[in-house]
Amino acid sequence: MEKQKVPIPVNRLEAFSDGVIAIIITLMILEIKIPEVADDASGIETWQQWFNILPSFISYILSFIIIGVLWVNHHQFFHQLKHLDKKLLWYNLHLLFWMCILPVSTAFLGRHIHMPEATAVYGFNMFMVALAFAIMREYVHRSEHLLIENLSHAMRKKLRSKIMMTVGLYFLSIFAGYISIYISLAIFVLIIIIYFMPQDIVLEKK
Repeated sequence: MEKQKVPIPVNRLEAFSDGVIAIIITLMILEIKIPEVADDASGIETWQQWFNILPSFISYILSFIIIGVLWVNHHQFFHQLKHLDKKLLWYNLHLLFWMCILPVSTAFLGRHIHMPEATAVYGFNMFMVALAFAIMREYVHRSEHLLIENLSHAMRKKLRSKIMMTVGLYFLSIFAGYISIYISLAIFVLIIIIYFMPQDIVLEKK
């Protein structure tokens, strides 16, 4: 008799991914060091020390929000699935790999926020995160047996277009910093605005 494949439950992968994402956020905040302030330092000197870590704090806020948006959309994405398969597990690990590099690129951006190389490294990291998500989503859309049966085809097309636009914007941010770092930073903020709220799932009526 032919062995039947046992579907992998979605909640196990969600729990694993949630744990990894929580660790990523924790590692990022640990990169921000408390300023060394002498006991006899003046108020101006104290605030100057805090001002010096402001770029690192800004980069942390940026990455925190981006990871939050990724987590919300990752959560919604897996609620569009009936079950998983082994290929999807590997696609999700590929996504988590690039997300795990975010503490490094975030720290580099915070320390060298005025350098185009810093926005390029950060932009490349986010480009690979977005590309990994796009690859995973495309695999699911081509594997009809994984999706809930009545997920709207129009919604699938809309979601695909949205993620591909994000991939393109992050790719552009890698090079835009050499014109002006503010263009790259503006792209990062723009993508946050685009993805701040998850897309509602539209189902077809049977």
